Amino acid sequence: MRKKKKQKKSLHPPGGELLSAMQVPSDLAFGEPVVTFYGGREVQIENYRRILEYNACRLCVLTQYGRLLLVGEGIRIVSYSGEEMRVEGRINQVTFQ
Repeated sequence: MRKKKKQKKSLHPPGGELLSAMQVPSDLAFGEPVVTFYGGREVQIENYRRILEYNACRLCVLTQYGRLLLVGEGIRIVSYSGEEMRVEGRINQVTFQ
């Protein structure tokens, strides 16, 4: 009786090896959220799904991997589209839930 060889588990989602070989960033290929900070007063959020809560102290958005919560003062959405948004205000806390 022959033993079956164990296959290595890939760290990439299906098709990921090809995209990796093509040097396509994972955030583009798989819609992963990207959060970019510009100092403590501006944030760009990419690849979010929808806004769950929004007021001057809190912004909560849904991403593919859960909720992203920004807490601070004077929070306001400066611009947004279906894929990205720019937020200004004093950001005191960022949490992934």
